[in-house]
Amino acid sequence: MGAVMVIGFSPAIQRFIAHWRSLLKDGLVPTLTEFLNHPLPDLQPYVILLDVVSETEIPVRLLGTGLVQLTGREFTKTNALEIYAPHLRKRVGQTCMTIVRHPCGQITERLMNTAGGVTVATTGIALPLSTKSGAVNCIAAYNAPREPVAAGDSAIVISDIIMSEWVDIGAGLPKKG
Repeated sequence: MGAVMVIGFSPAIQRFIAHWRSLLKDGLVPTLTEFLNHPLPDLQPYVILLDVVSETEIPVRLLGTGLVQLTGREFTKTNALEIYAPHLRKRVGQTCMTIVRHPCGQITERLMNTAGGVTVATTGIALPLSTKSGAVNCIAAYNAPREPVAAGDSAIVISDIIMSEWVDIGAGLPKKG
């Protein structure tokens, strides 16, 4: 199976994808344990791990320190959908379910509104992980702002998704629907 490469995205996203791929032992998806045991220290501050329970319940398992600073709050053990504007939550929940059920990845560009009234673009990659039971029900994502956020300012809501693209990890792409 060849390496997954997504042309036109940052070297950090390319490294995250390559690292995820390097953790594969069997099958299409690495385990959560492998992912946690082999972090990339320079990317880890912008990593979020999600447990996908349903389209409406996506608890945050781990939130990197860079994302805590960006949002100004700790989201661990809360529903990841809370950071999204209400009109995006259903779409994001369905996307998370597709990532773990298909399985596949997704590159996304989002707009975040800050407490200071600034709109910041972020780019991220989300990829599935399996748990000890063998179920694919976890997502590892790398998300970083494309430009710095002013000191003391924090993101309060993801207001829009400006681009999303499925990433084939070897199981093909989800059907458009």
